[in-house]
Amino acid sequence: MDNSRSNLLYLWPRRTLFVGRLRHPIEFSQAAASLVIGVEGPVQLVLPGSDVVWHEHSLLLAPGQSARIDPRGQLVAACYLDALGQDFRLLSHSMARHQDGVYAGFHGEHSLQRWLTALYNAPIQAEEAFDALESGINPAAQPYPETDPRVARVVERIQSEIGRNVSVEELANSVNLSVSRLVELFRAQVGVPVRRYRQWHRLFVTFTGVERGASLTDAAIAAGFADSAHFSHTFRMTLGMTPSDIVTMLSGSIFVGHGAPVGGLAGHNAGAGLPTPTCQTGH
Repeated sequence: MDNSRSNLLYLWPRRTLFVGRLRHPIEFSQAAASLVIGVEGPVQLVLPGSDVVWHEHSLLLAPGQSARIDPRGQLVAACYLDALGQDFRLLSHSMARHQDGVYAGFHGEHSLQRWLTALYNAPIQAEEAFDALESGINPAAQPYPETDPRVARVVERIQSEIGRNVSVEELANSVNLSVSRLVELFRAQVGVPVRRYRQWHRLFVTFTGVERGASLTDAAIAAGFADSAHFSHTFRMTLGMTPSDIVTMLSGSIFVGHGAPVGGLAGHNAGAGLPTPTCQTGH
């Protein structure tokens, strides 16, 4: 395998997929459930305050989970799953074992490893990649668990008004719930509080802006971050790296699927004063 090959980032409305080499351990706090695959061998995981070391080819991490992962320089994939927890609830029943918000031993890990190797060596367009990932995550095409429609509407509103800090009170009123009931339902369905989910979605929106040609700072502000310091702090806490680290790692290989949000950059393009994107998008 060509170790100089660029890392990949796929952005879809439902999921996000990173495939690449991480040279150093990362410590992070999950804002969304994720499926981590060691493509060439097991990755090492340690939970805060624990002396138990996991060595696994596949790990499912619950939203809100903090962890330290060391992929030891190998090719690794991290798939951040859907906001409403459907992927997580489906996948958690497909893992061989679990403990403290960590699940290990996905039954389809070998098929995913083969596909991720092929994807890394020959990237494909976003929509084709999503279909292949869907087949890997849910090969039997099982129906996904139902979601609470009120929580779904709140998530949709957060996404559609990403530049606003819509209050929990306003969100609760919009779905005819008390604040305490919405907080309870949202945490049970999504896995993290409203504010934490909004920060995570803003990171997602930021990278769709970068793919469309904006600078990292402009894309972060357009996605609703107060300033670059706020963005950098959220990024490092959530993903365990600095923004510049991951931009350097990606070096132009961001793929965006249909329907991905653009935040405050909607309507902007290369002709509107932004540099021409060098990344690729799905068709």
